[in-house]
Amino acid sequence: LFFGFTHCPEVCPTTLFELNGWMEKVDPAGDKMQGYFVTVDPERDTPEILGQYISNVTSRITGIAGEPDKIAEMIKSFRVYAKRVPVDEKDPNGEYTMDHTASVFLLDAQGRFVSTIAYGENPDVAVQKLQNLLKG
Repeated sequence: LFFGFTHCPEVCPTTLFELNGWMEKVDPAGDKMQGYFVTVDPERDTPEILGQYISNVTSRITGIAGEPDKIAEMIKSFRVYAKRVPVDEKDPNGEYTMDHTASVFLLDAQGRFVSTIAYGENPDVAVQKLQNLLKG
């Protein structure tokens, strides 16, 4: 489970690409592990936009978008940091980016938190964490 947004310049596309590769190593058939990308920017990331963004990289990860209040509840329930940051402080209602937690949350089959994969984590360690998750 990863929280991000489609206008992210580096962290989100990198994480999406890396997570897909790790999942392919650990679960080549794609039948044991599910990945989810939850938007932290539901005002811009409609389900269609999020789906297109993810499908450019993988079909193994499902996008989650929706009503801003429902997404805010999900963000809060996982204790994820997400904050809208204006690109130009003089124009707070103009263009913006999102600061957010950049870790991948690993959940067991019952949806319970197990561990995280940090942004920039050693790929071998990330793969090992996913393998451990499948062993349960």
